[in-house]
Amino acid sequence: MPSSTPPLSSEQEDTKNSTFKMLGLSPALLTVVKNAGMKDPTPIQNAAIPPLLAGSDAEILAPTGTGKTACYLLPLLAHLQKRKKLVGLIIVPTRELARQVTAMGQTLAPSPSFYPFAVYGGAKDDSAEDDIPPPDVRVIVATPGRLLDLFRSEWLEPTLCRFVVLDEGDRLMAGEFREEMQDILALLPRDRQTVLVSATGSAETMTAAQDFLYKPVRIEPERNIRPSIRQAILFVDRQDKPAAAEALLRRHNDRSTIVFATTRDEVDLLTRHLRKRGLKVVGLHGGLTQPARNASIEAFTKGTATALVATDIAARGLDIEQVGQVINISPPEQPDTYLHRIGRTGRAGRMGWAATLCAADERKTMRKIETALGLKLAVLPVPDVTENKTAKNPADRRRR
Repeated sequence: MPSSTPPLSSEQEDTKNSTFKMLGLSPALLTVVKNAGMKDPTPIQNAAIPPLLAGSDAEILAPTGTGKTACYLLPLLAHLQKRKKLVGLIIVPTRELARQVTAMGQTLAPSPSFYPFAVYGGAKDDSAEDDIPPPDVRVIVATPGRLLDLFRSEWLEPTLCRFVVLDEGDRLMAGEFREEMQDILALLPRDRQTVLVSATGSAETMTAAQDFLYKPVRIEPERNIRPSIRQAILFVDRQDKPAAAEALLRRHNDRSTIVFATTRDEVDLLTRHLRKRGLKVVGLHGGLTQPARNASIEAFTKGTATALVATDIAARGLDIEQVGQVINISPPEQPDTYLHRIGRTGRAGRMGWAATLCAADERKTMRKIETALGLKLAVLPVPDVTENKTAKNPADRRRR
């Protein structure tokens, strides 16, 4: 069983008097932190960075938007500054998270020689990207399958990987990646520091993770500390869900929105529907080429699209601070998935909004989520969708 730090107290939540300098970072890293505009560590950074600098294995469990990426990047870079030739390895489940971590790593790297390099499946679809890391790379961000390719081709020597991070570790430990992760574990050196990072963690996945960890310190906030997200349910007939989603988007047209759908086909259908209604919408799912996925994320990030319709590929790894609301077209099957979805809003201290559209045959699933997470969500009235069904956009309504 992992050792545990005490839950973060209310006093620890107020870190106004705490600075990164007090955590023991090197002058070079303190400079990049300052240049990145990070004035004070977040509570989870305050708790996690010192034991990671000391070399402890750790489980960092905290909600999205609390600064977990910098929690492990700064200590990893500090270790690499002192240990030449060794490699920092960050394993992630998705391409989007790989790109996100790589961008953050470039911001925090003390010099270009520490810039992370991302390798993931599908990169060959993007002619602007080279999927082969340079020989002197110090930090690699990789999905499990591509990492195994690097090991098996002998491009990367596993014994050099002494600092290993499992980002979104709960998903890496799940069935989708479990076999590949066990193959990776067999190749990694025993003499290493391993950090597991996640917003959620079931008993099953945390048990599986113990194979990777040695006497880990568990670092997590108090259970009742949650991001500022207002959550609600709307009971909607299944056939009226597209119109209800449109009504919510129009009601809060000043908020950028991620709309979560279950399948790729559902994403495509809903995206086409909303575009026909005159809304600026882009879609995102695993069936798109990497350039198309990049274009959707860029359009949403820059604000040229006000809504992103996506599968759960967008529930992890997208760190877009201005997301004002999340709409679930249906409640997800797993409570952890619900947490990851709504965690896309309410970030960086901003108030967020999350609405779930629930048909009659989905009420049992929604009750399971509420029970598992200790929630009692407000029930809101269904917006009037009659006008939406008869008018393409606000201009059409004015012409009638």
